[in-house]
Amino acid sequence: MNIQEIKKNVRDIDKKIIKIMKYGIRFSFIFCILAGLILITYIFTSNPTSYYIGISIFKSSLFYIVGFVICGIAFNNIMKDIF
Repeated sequence: MNIQEIKKNVRDIDKKIIKIMKYGIRFSFIFCILAGLILITYIFTSNPTSYYIGISIFKSSLFYIVGFVICGIAFNNIMKDIF
């Protein structure tokens, strides 16, 4: 699969699936901002617990962003194959 096919698949995603993906990415981005705020408090307080909590939330939110994108593309391909 080359780059042009991937771009074509992304452009042909159903509007409902794109809407769900956008909400999921926004939700995950809010968690990224929350993690950033927790990590900023770590800079000022030097509390290791806040560092680990911030890093864990940040990693989870990035994982969710990637998950929403991949699952959206996969679900769109499945829907195309069924119908």
